[in-house]
Amino acid sequence: MESAAMAALSLLLSTFVAPAAAQTPAKILLFDLELVDTSREPADPDHAGRLERVTALLRDGLKDGGYAVTGVRDSAVAMEAPASLYRCNGCERDLGRRAGADIVVTGFIHKISTLILNMQIIMRRTGDGSGDGEVIAVANADIRGDNERSWRRGVEWLLRHRLLAVPPSDR
Repeated sequence: MESAAMAALSLLLSTFVAPAAAQTPAKILLFDLELVDTSREPADPDHAGRLERVTALLRDGLKDGGYAVTGVRDSAVAMEAPASLYRCNGCERDLGRRAGADIVVTGFIHKISTLILNMQIIMRRTGDGSGDGEVIAVANADIRGDNERSWRRGVEWLLRHRLLAVPPSDR
């Protein structure tokens, strides 16, 4: 009888105490980074490709950081996503919930001039629909130079020092 009780207790404890490695990673819906250009300079034909490349860099960095990441283009809500989230007033959380994500990640690169740019990436919980949408991280970096190298370095720095600086268990 005593061994049966111990076995039952052991089974009960193993149900509630799962090892950290067995935990399911948080699901992220990643929206493409966007360019907000207020520089009044001629458009750079490489911006579209560069945005795709730094979004891919962000996606890979988040995956390496322990998240399960789906790009919005590859999601069930791809057709519903607006062309720009810049003024969508929280629609990304609703889209994230419908896509089954725990977290949405959005980001903007604000080009002030060829020399001065600001990068902002926001991680926010999708919540349960009651509008909570808790912000997990807001990462900002000023970058110098409107070129591939500075954009990449900006995303890499934000990943390392802001977005993934919090241990996965605390996210």
